[in-house]
Amino acid sequence: MQSRLSQLCEIAKNSVYNTGVWPSDGVSTPPYKDRKPMRLLRSLTVSPHGPLLEWGASAAVFALALGTRFWIVPHLPQGYPFLTFFPAVFLTGFFLSTRAGIAMAVACGMAAWFFFVGPAASFSLGLHGIVPMLFYVFITGTELLVIEMMRLALHKLEDERGDWARQAKQNTLMFHELQHRVSNNLQVIGSILRMEERKARDEVAKKALNTAAARLGVIATLQRQLHDPRRQVTEIGALMQGALPEIVAAANLSDRVRLHYDLQDLQVPAEQATPVALIVVEMVSNALEHALRGATGRITVSLSTRRTPRASGDLGTIVIADDGVGLPPGFDPAASKSLGLRLARQFAAQLEGELTFGPRQGGGTEVRLRFPIKPITQAE
Repeated sequence: MQSRLSQLCEIAKNSVYNTGVWPSDGVSTPPYKDRKPMRLLRSLTVSPHGPLLEWGASAAVFALALGTRFWIVPHLPQGYPFLTFFPAVFLTGFFLSTRAGIAMAVACGMAAWFFFVGPAASFSLGLHGIVPMLFYVFITGTELLVIEMMRLALHKLEDERGDWARQAKQNTLMFHELQHRVSNNLQVIGSILRMEERKARDEVAKKALNTAAARLGVIATLQRQLHDPRRQVTEIGALMQGALPEIVAAANLSDRVRLHYDLQDLQVPAEQATPVALIVVEMVSNALEHALRGATGRITVSLSTRRTPRASGDLGTIVIADDGVGLPPGFDPAASKSLGLRLARQFAAQLEGELTFGPRQGGGTEVRLRFPIKPITQAE
């Protein structure tokens, strides 16, 4: 029997190690969301444009800039020869291409030189026109240099975004493969335990194997519900309503034990969901085994939250109450030799919470778990 259990442990261990990813890793998500403005900016600046669109749009922008400059001549004081040409250079350089921006800068510079800098309709350039033209070359050159640097940064960002998307997809596939392997191996282990239970002659061994198989089934249920890579928060009430009936069914007490729920909205981060769920499962299992002892009865699970003045989050409270035989005289949880109870207390300590036992009003036992709910960080 011991060698068979060692083999089962090795199967469970290999189901995790051989995948190269841990269940808690989840999925690597990109550091930002692909919002609509970002997609639009990429399509206009990073995506390549055909030559017809590029040069056709450039010609249209040049004509608009030149026409606007002629139109506003009566409304401007003397000077401002490049007023409408700077935006034209910027827009074509940013939204079309750097080469289109350079061509626009040359065309606008020639137009400004011919019509507005020197004598009208002449390329003559006196000393008074050299300085404005040099400033024009400097300003448009600086514009196009900055635009090209921005475009290179956008290209790099696009490449990194693609890398993040590929990595997220790969990790998702690996995670689902891990889940599939773990589920299959849990089914195999459960089947082997059931086979060993049928072959066992000792009643204590049969009971231990039956309990182990039942708990394994519960763990499989929790594993399916909790280890979702897209899940950031877990609704404990919904989780309990899905898992606890399976515990009662595994104990063959569905016709004698009723589950009652008094549930408020209790959401916890994924990292707290597993210990909380395992504590509740263990306490319900103890109630079925020790408090009700196979008799008819009722188990009530209550969930509530309370706002605390601390900035660390709200206080969650879970109460598991039964109408069974109650606690034995002098019961001390810290001195108990029950493995399940020791694990539950360790999980409560992991949650920085408190697990207390006491008599239920009207008879029975009441187990109360209090723990601080960690703030849930929402991805931007």
